[in-house]
Amino acid sequence: MSAAATASRPSVLAPRLARAPARRAGAGAASTTRASAAVADVASTLTGDDLAAWESSKALVMDLVGVDDEKAEKTLIRAFGWGAQSYWRNEKTEEIPDADAVEARIAYLVEIGIAEDKVAEILTKVPEVLGCDVAERLEPNVAHIEKNYFMKRGTKNFANYILRVPQVLGNNLDCVGDCAGECNRCWARC
Repeated sequence: MSAAATASRPSVLAPRLARAPARRAGAGAASTTRASAAVADVASTLTGDDLAAWESSKALVMDLVGVDDEKAEKTLIRAFGWGAQSYWRNEKTEEIPDADAVEARIAYLVEIGIAEDKVAEILTKVPEVLGCDVAERLEPNVAHIEKNYFMKRGTKNFANYILRVPQVLGNNLDCVGDCAGECNRCWARC
């Protein structure tokens, strides 16, 4: 086939390529709309002390972590079980955050050697860390890392590991190859 004939022949992929950006834009807009609706739903369902606790926790996340209003709201939604339950598996549903507990969790991250400017990076990847109790979940997981991965808290290697795989802070299961179906919180995948 000559070059002129090939150039004049319409491409089979042209219609698909033309539609693809429109499809992606529509899907992104829908997920943004769902996220905005979730934020609006939380604000509309809370009243009085609950709303004040939510707002003070959101302000704390904004100040200590350095994120904007919308990002702080989304972080709290995922951290306290107001959104999808893929992480919490109904262990935590629509919990009202306590500003002191949120502050203690952020302070614990800094205490174990995570730089203050990197805490936002962890919360962006796994916002559920804010919903994990320090004594019940975070401290045992840090001890597990120290014992099984031979890293000490406060060291550069430890901090880099947490930054690379922040979900280890919320792990609660070690299936040891006998899958329990909770892979998002299992030590086997780390």
